[in-house]
Amino acid sequence: MDSYIVRVYRRGKGDSSEEVAGLVEEVGTNQRSSFNSLIGLITTIRQVIGRSNTEVADVQELHAKKDAAVNE
Repeated sequence: MDSYIVRVYRRGKGDSSEEVAGLVEEVGTNQRSSFNSLIGLITTIRQVIGRSNTEVADVQELHAKKDAAVNE
């Protein structure tokens, strides 16, 4: 079983997903990947666990729908 540590930091105030940043670390190795948005976090996790980047567009679409619902 693989283990990972996800460190998430807020960079500012507000509800924007662009306000997060952090690292995804694979336990037992020196491999670290950084991210600076919610989409970046999801993309980074998918890369670390070996999933395809082709699903990133789906994540961006869901994020856009969430933002539109919040703004209504």
